[in-house]
Amino acid sequence: MRRSLSVRWRLTIVYTVIVAASGAVLLALVYGLVTGGEVRSGSVTTEVTPGSDDDDPPPVPPELRDDERTDGSGELLQSSWLALAFVTVVSVGIGWVVAGRLLAPVHTITARAQRISADSLDERIALGGPRDELRALADTFDALLGRVQSTVTSERRLVATMSHELRTPLANQRAALEVALADPDADAGDLRAAATTALEQSQRAARSIDALLVLARAQSGEATGPPRPVDLRAAVADAVDQTRAPDDGLTWDVHLVDLTVAGEPDLLARAVANLVDNAAHHNVENGHVAVRITAEAGTGRVVVENTGLPVPPETAADLVLPFRRGAADRTAAGGGVGLGLTVVQAVADHHGGALVLTPRPGGGLVAELRLPAQ
Repeated sequence: MRRSLSVRWRLTIVYTVIVAASGAVLLALVYGLVTGGEVRSGSVTTEVTPGSDDDDPPPVPPELRDDERTDGSGELLQSSWLALAFVTVVSVGIGWVVAGRLLAPVHTITARAQRISADSLDERIALGGPRDELRALADTFDALLGRVQSTVTSERRLVATMSHELRTPLANQRAALEVALADPDADAGDLRAAATTALEQSQRAARSIDALLVLARAQSGEATGPPRPVDLRAAVADAVDQTRAPDDGLTWDVHLVDLTVAGEPDLLARAVANLVDNAAHHNVENGHVAVRITAEAGTGRVVVENTGLPVPPETAADLVLPFRRGAADRTAAGGGVGLGLTVVQAVADHHGGALVLTPRPGGGLVAELRLPAQ
């Protein structure tokens, strides 16, 4: 493949062509003005002098003879062409220097970007100088690096935490089975208890894997098909019916209105189910759960409010992080896997919506899922 000219050389050539073309046009204009002036000055006005013979032609001044006028124009043209050639040659060097100075920030951006790798995402271009287009380009690249660093850090934390989450149920399952097998006097009841423990831990690991699959599907941004109308009222009502139990000790306040949104039914159903399940699971004895749907100004809202332990305002936004349960990470609380709100956040982003978490003054949380209404 033939190597093309560098940008610096191309800018130099453009500068040189512009200077040469401008000089040639200027030379043509000056030469035209000079030769036109000589022709006009060469015309003689005849004046009649009293007592002279009108038939005698007036004398021609010696400085206006045609041969001398032609020689002067030729010398002027030759000198002008030599001057234009000299200016063109000089413009090559000037253009090379100017192009180099203009492209110096580009070389700085390229050199610093080449040094940045997956292990040094905290580095930035940090281009100084005036706030021109190149400075804007470098600042945009720095902002992109910041987003990439945040994503990579989140993915690494997810992998590390997921390793812990899966290791815990597997270790518990192995311990229960080893204890049962190591006891020579174990009867059927002991073996059944060990098997029950192993099954519960296996189900916990399966729930974590299922949640991760849903999270990966939502975060990938790849839909399984074109958006379809989703009856959000039916999805929320089904989630409430699946979660609410007669003996849960909670007071339920449900107000639903008709709301249809465009999206993927499975993901939206999982999102609202996670909100309702979190509200019931992270609650207090004889607590309260309020579920309502509102629609206004083209935006549908699923609001789930519950009583519970106080949530510091500064940590409410962190609840969408993977495996973040309440105030601590990796706390084995009940049957949760710590991905409920993370999945809801990913589903909201996937559908062009948002998840807003607001702590209640008396304890608990208000989770609001906003989606574009159809």
